[in-house]
Order: sequence, then C-alpha cells, then structure tokens
Amino acid sequence: YTPRRRHAWRPIGPFLSGIVVGAVMMNSGNIIINTVISGPLADNKISSITASSYTPQVFNFIKELQCRGGHMDVPPLLKTPGHGKVVVDIGLDNGDEFFEALGSGYSVYGFEANPLSIEKLRIRCESASAYNCVYVNAANITDPLPPILNGGYLIEGGAGSVRSAMNMSLSGPGSSFIEVAPDVKKPIYKMVTILPVSDVVDTDVFFFKLDVQGFEFEVLKGAKTLFDNHIVKTVLMEVYPRGLGNAGVDFLEFLKFIWDDLGMFCSSTNPVSSKTFKIDHPSSLPDLDEYLKTLSNSTWWGTFDDFYCFNYRKIW
Repeated sequence: YTPRRRHAWRPIGPFLSGIVVGAVMMNSGNIIINTVISGPLADNKISSITASSYTPQVFNFIKELQCRGGHMDVPPLLKTPGHGKVVVDIGLDNGDEFFEALGSGYSVYGFEANPLSIEKLRIRCESASAYNCVYVNAANITDPLPPILNGGYLIEGGAGSVRSAMNMSLSGPGSSFIEVAPDVKKPIYKMVTILPVSDVVDTDVFFFKLDVQGFEFEVLKGAKTLFDNHIVKTVLMEVYPRGLGNAGVDFLEFLKFIWDDLGMFCSSTNPVSSKTFKIDHPSSLPDLDEYLKTLSNSTWWGTFDDFYCFNYRKIW
C-alpha cells in the first residue's frame, strides 16, 4: 500500500458524459436544473438554476449512482478535446492529469510544491513537443499569468490563502504542509513558496482540481477572488478529515465557505469502502460537520472522499 495510490484518478465518464434530460430535481436540496445536458461537459450551457427553499448540504448522488471507479484517476473529461478551456490542477504528484489535459488541448495551470516531484515533472514539461509547457518558479510570479493556448504552466510552489513561505514535510505523494505522513519515521522538510491561486489565474476556469493533504481550505480561500470575478464551473477535491483536522479547520466553516462564499454545491463521489464516506452520510452541513469530526482522529490515513462540486450561483 502506497499513499499516492489513494490519489489515483478513476473514470467519471458515466456521470459526466451521460445525458440528463428535462427538469432534474435533487429532491433533498430542491435544486432544479432546467436544461438538457448532453455529451462532454465542456460544451454544455445550463439555462437556469434555481436554488429556492433549499437546505445547504453535501449530496451523495454521484456516490449513489456509482459513477466512479475509485479515488482520483485521470478524468475522461481531460481526455476529450479541451479547445483552450482552462484547467487549474493543484497537487500534481507524477503529473498524470496535468499532462493528459495539456495533450488534449486544455490551457493548464499546474501547481506542485514538492521539489522532488518537480525535478521529474520539469524534465517532462520542457521536453514536450506536442504542446507548450512552461516551467515557472512561484517565487518569480508577480502578476497573473495569461492562459497559454495549446499549453500551460508548471508552477513550482504551493497554493494557499496568502503569499508566504512554508515548510513542507517531504514524503512523495504524502508530502504535506499539515502533517508528517504516517509511514515516515524521519521527516525531511523543505521551505516552499506559497501563492494564492487568484494571484496567478485571472480567467474563467472550466475544471479546478485540488488534492493537498488537508490544506484545501487555505487553497480555496486564496482562490476566492477568482471565484468572485470569474466563472469556475466545476471543482474536484479530496476531503480528508484527518488532514483538515490537523490543520485546525472548523469543518462547518469549511462547508459553509464552499456553499455560501464560493457558490458551489457538491456531492461525495467515491464508491463505498472502509476508506470512504458511507453512502448515507449526513447531508446537511451541521450534521456532516459532526460526521467529519468523528473521522478526524483516525489512525494511519483514515477515511477520505472526493467531492465533485458545481457552480450553482453563476450561469454556465
């Protein structure tokens, strides 16, 4: 068992490439989508979304539909023609989804804080010939980077709420600003530059992915200006109670921030197992807050899930 295989993306095509016809109501939240969604999500236009009389919550409809094979594999979405749409990928590890998106024609901003991972990623980036991959050290970024048509940026640095430098414990896929990976006996630390995503990306975003070992709230706070000023269509993020707890995150504040401040509604996605949230997990934010608290003191890696989130506040 290796930690990063927790982070292997698996297919979500049956959900994203399927067809949802007519007025689809998620009864538990009274969110009604009056539209037809067909084919790759990239080209869809949602004509109207109403969220009246709803209770803010985290749904489980993707988990119930069993649309995903498991945790964090390269989404089929990123294997379809990107046509220059923007992808933000925070936490690259070996870069599978980053390079897949570049090869499919997306304009990609990839952040990787682990300097050991960057060494390998940079070689692959700078040797690419099918697209324009530009390496940038976060310490040298002073203004937002313009999207690169048929290309993207490999950014050496982390994403957070403020511009700073932080110590990262290095453990390959388990590297973290928050904790030492449970399989590491003698941690090695490295000072890493941190930037708010909003300082780097200043454009609409089609797909925003983050997998940062409990640092998710800080990343999202640093991206709020991006969400305020542009349309961020979808977010896919790991929700890791142990890591969030070790970061001192108030779970209810975190959940409310996603719903109220970012305007996103989410569903848990991962198939039920001993490592994922139960299929009938509480959905209201206060109840889910209590559920996450029970998972935050787990041993080893503990329990985690992925949330797929959709922008209900802004018309796509």
